[in-house]
Amino acid sequence: MAVLTLGAAAAAALVYARPAALSRNLFRATLPLWTRTTYDVPYGTRPENMVDIMRSRWRTSGAAPAVLVFHGGGWRSGQRNDMRERVCARYVARGFVAVNVEYRGGLPAAADDARAALLWFTERATQYGADAKRIVVTGESAGGHLALWAAFAPGKPVAAVVNFYGVSDVESLLDFPPVQEALPGDNRREAARSLSPLAIVTGKVCPVLSIHGTGDPKVPVDQTTRLTRRIREFGGDAEEVLISGGGHGFSDRQLATAYNAVFAFLRRHGIVG
Repeated sequence: MAVLTLGAAAAAALVYARPAALSRNLFRATLPLWTRTTYDVPYGTRPENMVDIMRSRWRTSGAAPAVLVFHGGGWRSGQRNDMRERVCARYVARGFVAVNVEYRGGLPAAADDARAALLWFTERATQYGADAKRIVVTGESAGGHLALWAAFAPGKPVAAVVNFYGVSDVESLLDFPPVQEALPGDNRREAARSLSPLAIVTGKVCPVLSIHGTGDPKVPVDQTTRLTRRIREFGGDAEEVLISGGGHGFSDRQLATAYNAVFAFLRRHGIVG
């Protein structure tokens, strides 16, 4: 475990309401000229089942590692545009194919879509110049939950998870308003338990790096520390970086330091050179 003393995190990013059809990409981030993006590629039949695929214009040969990126927003808001410049471009700069995933709002729909997107891309990795044996999944907050949930599904060939302050135990947060809004209806406790990555770690899983602020006011840091401990109990490789005083979202300086840890982790596991 590493503890980074980097000062208080910046205020959490503004949350954008989920449009009726995010597949239209009304707000496209300005991306570096060396990126090549294919927008609005469908991975399912619903309007929200879209991905953007970002690659480097510099890469000319050889299969690249890939990363599937899941945005946050309490499973009901946010959009994939939020992740293009801040997350996807960092991976593309390191030679990855980045798959920026949109999904339906609410649970279990978002969780179902996360697994569907992973399966869809795994079956088509070579089509996009990617190595199906070097697929990473990542996300922030609710997106971290979806990354873990997709990666831990039986038979999903994932090389690693990079989890930024994701929810690992949905059941323990039933009183948290975003969980209440995302998971309405009867039998909420049972549904929350079934959707908790912590609960489905019953054997060895792929390597997981979790990054979490110690002062996170929304997703308690014990969501990460408990997940790390459970993965290790079953013989898995779990690492965590705790940002001292960090909140729910990080400053540019904290993010830069966090991503240094991310790519060092991925190098140790042979995913990137």
